[in-house]
Amino acid sequence: MKHLVYIIVILGLFLGGLNFSILAQEKQILTPDTPDEEIIHMNPQMVDPSQLPLDSIEDLNVTGTVQPIDLVTWRLHINGKAVTKELSLTYDDLLQMEMITKKSILICPGFFVDYAEWSGIPLQTFLKQAGVENYERIRVATGDGYSTSFTREDMEKNTIFLALKVNGVTLPPEHGFPVRIVADGIYGGQWVKWVDTIEIQ
Repeated sequence: MKHLVYIIVILGLFLGGLNFSILAQEKQILTPDTPDEEIIHMNPQMVDPSQLPLDSIEDLNVTGTVQPIDLVTWRLHINGKAVTKELSLTYDDLLQMEMITKKSILICPGFFVDYAEWSGIPLQTFLKQAGVENYERIRVATGDGYSTSFTREDMEKNTIFLALKVNGVTLPPEHGFPVRIVADGIYGGQWVKWVDTIEIQ
């Protein structure tokens, strides 16, 4: 009987691993020949864009009205009921922090797609600095009142960071200077530009 149970357990682990392997292969590989007209209807979580050429900054799509930013007075505010230490960071503070660089695809469903290399600071870094131990969601907002939220599950499943650079250069104003959200695997509507507040709840 013990041997039978052992065999069942091993078989279960094998099938589970096989199922995971199959799921991992379900991402559609995008090639340079894949038309944008098809990509704009795809789920960013279900595509592998690594074979695509990077779009130039000039070719990246522009949405929203550029917000005037005065770096002398501009601050990134980290607050919310889940923080033990509120933060108010200058742009120079952010430049001194450790950054990651990642090629990510932005899909605005039904409208456009961009593929670029972004550099910035993981939101997890700010959680640590603010002494966050437990939270449910993160709200990211701009000076004009626009905001979006990420759940804890979003944070654990995706690479979400605050970008300061695109394709190796400082973010242009039309693409969110001084900082914008890059949410790898999440639709472009949540890639908020001109961020000035991160509220952790």
